[in-house]
Amino acid sequence: MKLLKTAVCFAAVSAVMVYGCQKLYKDGEYSDIAGADVAAETVPPQETFTEVITEPVSDKEVSLTAGKSVTFTFLGDCLLASNEGDTRPDSFKAYAEKKPASYFFEKALPVYKDSDFVVANNEFVLTDQKLSKTAKTGTAFWFRSPSYCADILKSGGIDIVSIANNHTMDYGTKGYNDTAGALDSAGIMWGDIDHPVYVEKEGVKFGILCTNMFGANYEPIITPKIEELKETSDIQILFFHGGTEKEHIPEEWLTELCHKYADMGVDLIVGSHPHVLRSMENYNGVDIIYSLGNFCYGGSRLPENRTVILTETFNFDENGSYISQEESFTPFYVYGGEHNNWQPTPVTDPVEISKTLAFMYGAKDSPIDL
Repeated sequence: MKLLKTAVCFAAVSAVMVYGCQKLYKDGEYSDIAGADVAAETVPPQETFTEVITEPVSDKEVSLTAGKSVTFTFLGDCLLASNEGDTRPDSFKAYAEKKPASYFFEKALPVYKDSDFVVANNEFVLTDQKLSKTAKTGTAFWFRSPSYCADILKSGGIDIVSIANNHTMDYGTKGYNDTAGALDSAGIMWGDIDHPVYVEKEGVKFGILCTNMFGANYEPIITPKIEELKETSDIQILFFHGGTEKEHIPEEWLTELCHKYADMGVDLIVGSHPHVLRSMENYNGVDIIYSLGNFCYGGSRLPENRTVILTETFNFDENGSYISQEESFTPFYVYGGEHNNWQPTPVTDPVEISKTLAFMYGAKDSPIDL
């Protein structure tokens, strides 16, 4: 049976607080949990925005008794490398050679250090070999770093990465395999279209499918993989890489494909690749975040300087039956200062926080100032 839920979202003032919607099933409907993630005194009325969303929830089994929660945190594109041939003294490569591994994520880690699983897009090659670049046409970039850069991800608290993107083949199959090996050595789980990631917490098995999705022609590749994921996990997450770069509005084909997978039963859909934020959508009770933008991004000295950390909380009863889930966003800058210092920094200005959140929730009268 399809039920309705109502979400009320607030912006609050804090550098490391998570913002978003809390939804609870009770007495036949979904409603906001008062004070669940933002203390009342931290919400100044002049900076508060409210959006009411009415939407059907998924067909997952619903129970009335609250019990256990599992949290997943997602970061945007992480490109821990410089373009081939970049020898500038302030490049990412130069920073990686002189800074401790903890430097890059040290301002972000407090936000998600208590999350059960932290997921990011690993958009570069990890290798210690002198490999040949893959041939490309037009304006092209190649990104690789020594294998020790996997320690940056590890020290940054990242548990799982996707290597399904358009740069992990920059140095061919050997570079791809070296990347997987370096991640294995660092104790970081990785996934691609042929290797879904499975994790278990509180007796619930989560399946994460990482995939490229650059057009509607990917549908016959992805759909059977999702069917397999449904057979082998309790909760399914799709982490895709696709969409037009630097465009803030998702393409029609991409929206249709995400809707299809939501209708198939996927519980959460998160996207990367455009290098800019895209507003989220809740479709039939499924959160679809079309792009988280960049996060720790070595590909540009001046990338679009706005991103968010997404945390999705899944709630279950004592028997592991699904009750509800809620998304929350923490606004971040990709860098602080005049140009990229390769260290994402929390947004602290309440007006900027509100603008970012309003954009993520699609408030048309509150455009984000990018």
